[in-house]
Amino acid sequence: MNIRIQLQSDIPTYEQIKMQIKAQILSGELSPDQPLTSMRQLARDLRVSVITTTRAYGDLEAEGLIYTVQGRGCFVKGNPEMIRSQYLAAIDKALLEIIEKGQAAGLGLAELQHRLEERYHEQCH
Repeated sequence: MNIRIQLQSDIPTYEQIKMQIKAQILSGELSPDQPLTSMRQLARDLRVSVITTTRAYGDLEAEGLIYTVQGRGCFVKGNPEMIRSQYLAAIDKALLEIIEKGQAAGLGLAELQHRLEERYHEQCH
């Protein structure tokens, strides 16, 4: 598991950890039932608080991406394609809501696309 955090980022550290693990799961780099680095070890490796890694793992578990076995640790859950399909369905639902709100505000497709691109670049940089 390869994770790099940027301390000067506006994105909280736990969120950076969560996003990178999620990306590795969805890309298949981390396979189903593969054990993750322990929260304590990851905290040591990244030189962050155990609370930070606990929050990241907790969020990933709440999203259904990992599971915990008491006394054994955290593991990658399920099939990445199934998880990806669930995310795509959630994206489609959110996009429909955005289209409805955009139309109510009098925005056309070009303006919605421009706003999406702006938010995307803000989030990714």
